[in-house]
Amino acid sequence: MEKYAGTQSIARTFQLIQLFNDQHRYWSLNDLVEQSGLKQTTVFRLLSALEAEGIIGKTAGGEYALGAELIRLGGRAMRAHPFREVAQPFLRKLARETTESTTLDILWLADGGANGKKRPLSMVIDETTGQHLLGMTQYTGVRFDAHTTSTGKALLAWQSADVLENIDLITLPKFTKKTVIDPAKFEQELEGVRQRGYATAVDELEIGICAVAAPIFNHHGDVLAAVSIGGPTSRINTKRIKDLGKLLVDTTSEISQLLGS
Repeated sequence: MEKYAGTQSIARTFQLIQLFNDQHRYWSLNDLVEQSGLKQTTVFRLLSALEAEGIIGKTAGGEYALGAELIRLGGRAMRAHPFREVAQPFLRKLARETTESTTLDILWLADGGANGKKRPLSMVIDETTGQHLLGMTQYTGVRFDAHTTSTGKALLAWQSADVLENIDLITLPKFTKKTVIDPAKFEQELEGVRQRGYATAVDELEIGICAVAAPIFNHHGDVLAAVSIGGPTSRINTKRIKDLGKLLVDTTSEISQLLGS
């Protein structure tokens, strides 16, 4: 792949930004140097530039954290997805009717897959909390390995062959004893999703959590996003999974029609 002037600095900048997550919200300069593998002078120069633009800020203790400017940019990114605005009322309606939490997810392709391929993740871009004290709570922007989630399976099941060719579905990490990591079995799982019209994930990301999801399509028939309903397996049994699946298929079909599908 041809490289252009300045792309290395951009790549290193994003490498630093992506080190900040829910588990590591604050970093010292030395820790960022160690974690990134970059020279201290390089890290300090990039952080200074990001701090000047409000992308990175500093705590009272002198540690680095994500800056407020990212909130504004994140808001712009959210508004760039018109289907999010269309889907929001449906998420709230589903949460009221089922009393369970609902999410709207998109497919996020990250670096780190085998053989230079992309690692597929499902990323939450909207959510509505259910009515139970014990339930699923996910935050906008959080990402999970797609093969472990109902939304991830729904998003992968209808991808074109060209897209799938560049996605790593061979080296699938295992999270629980129920996580499907065998490529052949996972392809069978995706075929089942296509036949049913909805996907399920039971104890695959975390023991005790069950979720059901169905896809949203655009007017070209391309999958845009997926809507999920999730909660503890103590409330979502086999019969309820089928009922929720049918409800989701009907709901996402309506959303897709509003988007011109």
